[in-house]
Amino acid sequence: MPSNTPEPNDLAAAPAAAEQNPNLVKDGGFKAGPRFNADECGFSRAVAAGGDNVRLLNWDYGGNGNTNGQPGANPGDYIDVATHEYSFAQSDAYGEVDGSNSIDLVGRGNGRHGFVGQHLSGLIPGAQYDVTFWASSPWYNEPPHHTTMYYSVTDGRLREGGKSLDSDYIAVPQARNDPIPGGSWRRQWKEYRKSFIAQSPDAYLSFADDTADGYWTGTMLACVAVRLSAPAHDYRVAGTDPASSADDPLTAPKDSPFGAFRVRFLDETNQPLAGQDVTLRLEPHSTGSHFSYGGQAPLTYSAKTDAGGWLTVPAGTLQAGPQEGPMQITARFRGTDLGGQIDLRVGAAASRFTVSPGGTPITLTRAGETRYPGVGLRAETDGAVPPQKVRVTLPPDGGLAFVAEGGYQLTVMDAHLATRTYTGDLHPDGRSLTFDGVYLALHGKGSTSAAWVAVKALPDAPVPSDLTLTFQVGDRTSPSTLIHVRA
Repeated sequence: MPSNTPEPNDLAAAPAAAEQNPNLVKDGGFKAGPRFNADECGFSRAVAAGGDNVRLLNWDYGGNGNTNGQPGANPGDYIDVATHEYSFAQSDAYGEVDGSNSIDLVGRGNGRHGFVGQHLSGLIPGAQYDVTFWASSPWYNEPPHHTTMYYSVTDGRLREGGKSLDSDYIAVPQARNDPIPGGSWRRQWKEYRKSFIAQSPDAYLSFADDTADGYWTGTMLACVAVRLSAPAHDYRVAGTDPASSADDPLTAPKDSPFGAFRVRFLDETNQPLAGQDVTLRLEPHSTGSHFSYGGQAPLTYSAKTDAGGWLTVPAGTLQAGPQEGPMQITARFRGTDLGGQIDLRVGAAASRFTVSPGGTPITLTRAGETRYPGVGLRAETDGAVPPQKVRVTLPPDGGLAFVAEGGYQLTVMDAHLATRTYTGDLHPDGRSLTFDGVYLALHGKGSTSAAWVAVKALPDAPVPSDLTLTFQVGDRTSPSTLIHVRA
């Protein structure tokens, strides 16, 4: 019996543009291998039906693995191969599929529902690939009917067992209800476009029939192609805010929440990874640390980057555990590990203290005397409280001003009435003072101290009014002594 297997020259023709981005599917037009029978369906040596006639050289094929396609027979009995002319005669797609033959994913009748698949190699991890194919419902030996096909791409070299990269159940419209000369039927072909992100150099592409039982024909498949559509970027952790490094990691005391921080992601050309979901993974190194949200304590945290490539971890989202030690955060995007890491550390337990409004209310008159509102401090744990940063802020539009007395000063008084002063910096807007390295004179559980600053009321201060300053001492915040402003 003659063979219609094409000569090598028939397979080699391709546009120059396709050579620059080649089809990674071998024999996507199903031209290499089938032997067509002149007496099958009576139309242009139409079908290489069943058994050894199928002979696809570059494709795996056989039963779909479902109840209507259990392996056991000759793999060629689960699919048919049809000629280009038979498949596309008088179809709108005739000139758009580059001479492709087609596959019928149901072979020798009900119980012979099949699949075709192929291992794709040479992929670039992190790159996006487009999958294109044409599908139609056949019509011969039985009335027109809808068909269904399961398309999938999995990571790795095998059809089963790999992580899913893309999949879909595709419902294919039935053929038109009119024949064409020669004994076949006018089919409605449709081009489908899918895509996936490669996670390794290998993936497996598969098409399996999912048509209901009771039919002897299934989805027709043609002109399968996989081409690179978006190159892989070398996204990496480019930095954090506040800045961190292996020598100066982001740090929180034991059993304490980390403050807010941001992580930035850039590509190999320093362009931001913008508006994308990135997953951070914490490696606690036995510190017992974890992310904390939604009542859970996971080791991962996912969020979307902003236009500048920054991903924000709100304050309290990362919880330091009960053990001191180093930690790292790594990142994944679309299943791919990104370069770089974030260094963190769980430090010694922090001394706890409280801050509360200090003393009895004071009164200020417009353009009058200087007074000293402040806060009271109390140690809640043993051991000395280490030096803290203190920030004091005026109320908005309250008509108050700080008073410089040999510089802008914060006074701390211990339980024995001994005082120590610290000189601070006035913010350019005049509304806040900052003092670094302030020793709070707290040296044991239950010990107390007080701190205050000098203020006055401006000539145009609103009256009467009751105001407070805001004291931020370390990570604690409190209003100050109540201030009555009078005319």
